[in-house]
Amino acid sequence: MTQLVLFQPHAAPLPLDAYLASALTGLTGDQRNLIFQISDAIAVICKDLGIELYEPRKKTDPVHHAEVSDAEVFRTDRERVLNSDLVIHLCHFPSTGSGEELDFAHTALVPIILVSHGETRVSRMISGIPSMKLHITYTEPEQLRAELRDRLAEIRPVLEERKLAFSKYDANIVGENIRRLREARGITREDVANATRYITIDVLQQIEESTDKTSNPSLTHLRALAAALSTTVADLVEPDLSERLVGMLNEWMAGREAARFAGITNRDRNRILRRVLYRVIDSLDRDE
Repeated sequence: MTQLVLFQPHAAPLPLDAYLASALTGLTGDQRNLIFQISDAIAVICKDLGIELYEPRKKTDPVHHAEVSDAEVFRTDRERVLNSDLVIHLCHFPSTGSGEELDFAHTALVPIILVSHGETRVSRMISGIPSMKLHITYTEPEQLRAELRDRLAEIRPVLEERKLAFSKYDANIVGENIRRLREARGITREDVANATRYITIDVLQQIEESTDKTSNPSLTHLRALAAALSTTVADLVEPDLSERLVGMLNEWMAGREAARFAGITNRDRNRILRRVLYRVIDSLDRDE
């Protein structure tokens, strides 16, 4: 007899990207070998779970890629962190570079997994980062593999949810607004840099030409730029506020026209919307 089996289709897991942060500069040969062995093991686990792991040692290693400029290392690794869905940090040896990468992850709300040997004392500046993070300690390599695999499987739904929610930041909205306002005022990047005194031309160029996720300007950056452009932070981040407000009013009006204002003309419709806006403004004045 033949048997027909129906399978319930399941959505394919969302591809994810992870960044491996670790000490690379100033390590001895044995220390580097240890980091590389752990990195290889983590890469295998991530691949099994559909997570693409980026390892700086293969692109910007200070020994094997010494020709890469300092500025290029900073730009490359920073962009990789900001565009990742997870940062895995090996806490085995002190590293100022990894500290920078963890700060990038913290400001971009990228979840963090800390990995340390049971005999290693982790800096409280690392363990105290107020981000979504997990800390895995181990004594044997097999224990690390099993623990990491379990933790990644557990948090994968959260990472997928974050990836979908943050996908809207792949657009260049803030940078394009800054560029448009700057050019409309006839101001050069050099003028803005001189006016702020703290934002360099390179930083401004990165903000203007990168996606919001990659540039990720801080509130301090935005305030300085808004002052230099004689505008507000709101105009840089949400310049179409008036258009959105009008759109909301139109939706509100559309839901009432059929029931209460059948056959209303566009002129009368606009008069009603203006009266609504006037009432909102009057209510704001009364609250002062």
